[in-house]
Amino acid sequence: MAEPRGTVLVTGAGGFVGRHVCARLLAAGWRVRGLTRGGAPLPPGVEPAPAAGLDDAAGVARAVDAADAVVHLAARVHVMRDRAADPLAEFRRVNVEGTRALLAAAIAAGARAFVLASSVKAVGEHTHGAWTEATPPAPVDPYGVSKLEAERMVAAMAAGAGVHAAVLRFPLVYGPGVRANMLRLFDLVAGGRPIPLGGVENRRSLLYVGNAAAAVETVLADPARAVGTFFVSDGAALSTPGLVRAIGRALGRAPRLVPLPQGLLRAGGRVGDVLARAIPFPLTTAAVNRLLGSLEVDSSLLTRRTGWVPPYTLEAGLAETAAWYRGRSGVA
Repeated sequence: MAEPRGTVLVTGAGGFVGRHVCARLLAAGWRVRGLTRGGAPLPPGVEPAPAAGLDDAAGVARAVDAADAVVHLAARVHVMRDRAADPLAEFRRVNVEGTRALLAAAIAAGARAFVLASSVKAVGEHTHGAWTEATPPAPVDPYGVSKLEAERMVAAMAAGAGVHAAVLRFPLVYGPGVRANMLRLFDLVAGGRPIPLGGVENRRSLLYVGNAAAAVETVLADPARAVGTFFVSDGAALSTPGLVRAIGRALGRAPRLVPLPQGLLRAGGRVGDVLARAIPFPLTTAAVNRLLGSLEVDSSLLTRRTGWVPPYTLEAGLAETAAWYRGRSGVA
């Protein structure tokens, strides 16, 4: 059994990433206290935090009491159709001010480490070559703006209080329990449907959820070495057709990739923009840009600073995801 490491509060503990992070920290010997929104179930072995959510100031203060560290995964996430009257204000309320209140409570409670899960969207949407931590941020949507503001606020507040703060910028995270675009790709490959992405030439970084959890564990193991902002990824980036083929290998299915001209895909996205005003429609300009564009990051700084190495290869991560997918959908 691992040696006891102390108590860590994990927000968003019942979510897709949170469940994997909690399991990893428990295995590493941490006592894990989990905060969820709306009564979401906690992973086995996680103690419930005495708070109804981040808006419950008194509850948050109790949740961080005697905690050695805080891992902040909860956030208002990017959505394709945001119905808020002022999306930026709402993102700031949750992602910036909610984070500020949590960090202030952690500082008051004497926590020594704070880990913020951020996003590559804090830097932007498309790359020409791999981003590093020296790349000037230029977020393009309210979600990205709020995450960048949260990053900067955490760095300044933590430094002023002597707390070791690590900001981890995640690209697309996949793994058992994944939803949204990655799940749609699994559905398309498993169903043998034509996928009109065979002619795409791009580079996109991915992050298996087990590697994300391992990164969190690593920075908590020696928080003084992990102060700063870091990109995290599986390693080598791959193209969208390459990802589709890798999913096919994991599922034991040959994907039906069709080299449709990118102009037609972009035209379809513009049509989707119009349809999406009235009904949920997955093919929009934003969705097409993500499929066709590059978003590549270099996570070597985290390795140099902390010794973190992704414990799962892309192939292993997709194999784990495929096993979950087969069990979920009944695919042979």
